[in-house]
Amino acid sequence: MFKITEPEYILMKKYIEEHCGIHLEADKEYLVESRLADLLIETGCKSFQEFHLKARSNDPGGELRDRIVDAMTTNETSWFRDKNTWEYLEEVAVPALLSQAAETGRASVWSAAASTGQEAYSLLMLLDEATRQRGLPSLLDRVEIIATDISSSAVLTGSSARYDTIAMNRGLPEDKKEKYFTKLDNIWLFDQELKERVLFKKFNLQNDFIFPETFDLILCRYVSIYFSEDFKCELFSKMAQVLKPGGVLLLGATESLREFSNDFEISYYKSVVINKRK
Repeated sequence: MFKITEPEYILMKKYIEEHCGIHLEADKEYLVESRLADLLIETGCKSFQEFHLKARSNDPGGELRDRIVDAMTTNETSWFRDKNTWEYLEEVAVPALLSQAAETGRASVWSAAASTGQEAYSLLMLLDEATRQRGLPSLLDRVEIIATDISSSAVLTGSSARYDTIAMNRGLPEDKKEKYFTKLDNIWLFDQELKERVLFKKFNLQNDFIFPETFDLILCRYVSIYFSEDFKCELFSKMAQVLKPGGVLLLGATESLREFSNDFEISYYKSVVINKRK
C-alpha cells in the first residue's frame, strides 16, 4: 500500500473537505491510504502528490473527484436505524405528516445523506401501512419523499431499490421483508411500484439549498459528525431555511445542534431529541 506523507495528507485533507465537507483530523492518514490506494493505482499515479495534482488539474469532467468522494464517504446505514427514533417517527411524525397531507394536500420529507436508501424506504413502509390502516391508501399520493446523497453509487443503489442479503439482514423486520420485498436470485427487490414514491437525487450538502417548497420533516442523521464546526453552523442554518415553521429536523443519536444553531426549539420524545423549527 502507498504511504502518504504529511504534506500529501494536508493536500488530500483539504481537497476532500472542499469537495464533500468531510473534515479529517490529524491522525486519519490511514483512512486516506486505505480508501484511495486502489484508485491511485488505477490512475497510474506513483504517489499521493501526483494523485492530488491529477485530481486538481487533469479532471475536467469531475469523474475522478466523484470517485474520490465515493471512496471517502462512509455510506453506513441500516433499516429502521435507532429503535427510539423510529418509535417517534411511527407514533408521532407519520400521523402528523398524514394529517398535514389530508388538510393541505401535501406533506414533504427530505432524507438528506440518504446513503443507499434504507432510511427513506423504512419511512415509506410506515407511511404505507398507516394509510392502509386508515383505509385511505390514496393519501400516500400527497406525501413527497426526496432522498439525496453525495455518493453516485449510493444514489444508484437507492433508486434501483436492490439489496443483497447482508443489507437485508441489517435491521429489517421479517414481516416487512415478506410484505415489501421480492427475492430475485441473490438480490432482494423493494416493491418496484412503491419505490417510485421516493425521488433520489445526487446532492452535495455544501451546495445552496434550492427546493421548490419547504419541508415538514428533514432526516439528516449521522453525517454532521464528519463536518467541521463552521460547516455544521452553515448546514443547520440552511436546513432551518428549508423547513416549515414547526417542522422537525432529526439528527443521529450521537449528534446535536446545540452551539451550532438558534433556529430550533429542542424537546424530547422519550429519549429522542426533537429539533423543531422556531
